[in-house]
Amino acid sequence: MFKLALKTFMFLGLKIILASPVQAAENRWTHFGVRPLAMGNAFVSVADDFNALFYNPAGLARISSWDGELLNPAISFGTNTSDSFSEVLELFKSDSEKLANILNALEDKTGKNLHFAIDWAPHLIFRNFGFGLGLRIGGDLTAHSDIEIEVKSGLDIIMPFSYAKNFLNDRLSVGATVKARIFAGVKENFDIESIDEFQSSNDSSETDDNKIVTAGNGLGGDVGILFTPIQTMEPTLGISITDIGGTKFSKRGDPAKAPENILASVNTGFSFKPYNTKFSYVRVAVEAHSINQPIHYSKKLHFGTEWAVSSIFSIQSGLNDGYLSGGFEFDVGLLNLRYATYAVDHGPIVGLNNDLVDRRHVIQAKLLL
Repeated sequence: MFKLALKTFMFLGLKIILASPVQAAENRWTHFGVRPLAMGNAFVSVADDFNALFYNPAGLARISSWDGELLNPAISFGTNTSDSFSEVLELFKSDSEKLANILNALEDKTGKNLHFAIDWAPHLIFRNFGFGLGLRIGGDLTAHSDIEIEVKSGLDIIMPFSYAKNFLNDRLSVGATVKARIFAGVKENFDIESIDEFQSSNDSSETDDNKIVTAGNGLGGDVGILFTPIQTMEPTLGISITDIGGTKFSKRGDPAKAPENILASVNTGFSFKPYNTKFSYVRVAVEAHSINQPIHYSKKLHFGTEWAVSSIFSIQSGLNDGYLSGGFEFDVGLLNLRYATYAVDHGPIVGLNNDLVDRRHVIQAKLLL
């Protein structure tokens, strides 16, 4: 079934024509949370909930009580994906030339990233300590002008175990994480030669699998600090380094190849609360992520705001990849609903081509614990 599905993807991509190639890559330096994404992903200097496990472990030292979630599935999809799915369904209703109509319709989607994933982030955190799981099943598909199909899909897991401690009368928080990372799936660019070789093979072989399947595990580490010199407006400097020294993967299984190493990411930011009362607050955060990596600065800057009423309801907004993000969180104990919308620009520089921008939506629900 996997081989048939992959053949179908590759065959459909042969008709796609694009004016210029595109770098279809999202800088996923950690397991992104729904609330942070709604805030433009500016969360390194905030880190005040379980997402501290992934963004900045120092935040665990500032959590006042324990928190746990077990059933909290999330679905994320791009506008390009939903539009394409709707168009293909309509074309299937046609009685004639179904395949030709589908291929012609896909030409309009050339170079656009098609994204769909299911996330799960169970966790248990206490003051100073926490552990969790960031799991994603799904991926991305993009076709390029030189008849090349880029497929990134599979099972991606991050398992962090974090500890943090306060110093200087709780003004300075320092944290560290040890995390296991696992990936099993496909991360491959298929050109005409590889597609022809794949389609001409009648039986799967170790050689073919070795070109397609990627599977491995690695062990990495993160460190982070939060510094709040005064309580008035809570101005906070946040710094985190994820995958210190780079996380290297070991191959799992003879037919597979090891995933690419994950580069270290140096992230920093500043947040404060211009309005803060006992029952509500407004928070503002400005951050730069992956400042040590060779990507354009327009993809490194993040801006976020949040307005919260007690612990029941909050609204977030921000800028991610230079485009507006937003969302909300509604928590009544046994039921927690989270929503975020944000954009990913798959060009090398933000704003070069609007056709390379994918507007995404994430919906998450927590049930019971």
